[in-house]
Amino acid sequence: MKFGKNRLTVSKEKQLEKRHYNIVIGLMISFVTYYFLFEPNLIGHDSRYTIYVFLLPTLLGLLTLAVYRRRFLTHKFTTNKGFRLWTFMTVLYLVQGIVFSYLSFGQVAKISWDILNDKTAKQNIEEVFDCQVTRFWNGKRSSIDFLFNDRHNKFDVQYETIKDYINKNPDDYYLTITARKGLWNYYLVERWDIKNKKTSGQ
Repeated sequence: MKFGKNRLTVSKEKQLEKRHYNIVIGLMISFVTYYFLFEPNLIGHDSRYTIYVFLLPTLLGLLTLAVYRRRFLTHKFTTNKGFRLWTFMTVLYLVQGIVFSYLSFGQVAKISWDILNDKTAKQNIEEVFDCQVTRFWNGKRSSIDFLFNDRHNKFDVQYETIKDYINKNPDDYYLTITARKGLWNYYLVERWDIKNKKTSGQ
């Protein structure tokens, strides 16, 4: 009887793990889709974003997941002994929990913030900023690095966008960025252009 009960428990756990796996795959697809197709182009920095949009939602998701899986975690830690094994399981489940929390709670918070930020920015006038280029980067993901309000920012771009600048001195170039003020210290970018200081008279 006990053996049959244990086998049933293992079977239910495997079904639950499969369901969780499918949920994670769905969340990852949603994350990638949003990142490449819908994520707004923003510049700026504010510690409140890190706290309220990234850290708190992720921690809330981690706590919720721990409560939801408390029986599973309790069983794992009580039936497996040894400091090394406990350390391994702690790191493993913590990393899994953080990833799941960010892809679920974190992404809901981020998308909600992006929508509110977009609405706020659309109500404000366009502003133009001249930003010093610090690097034209051609790697796995090409980018233009620049300074905005004395902080490093970057635009991810296609290689064709910067191929003529790869071997140029970035100190000779700046970006003219047209943007609208959004929430906190973030700006929603409308458009930008690379300009040469010598030819533009700067």
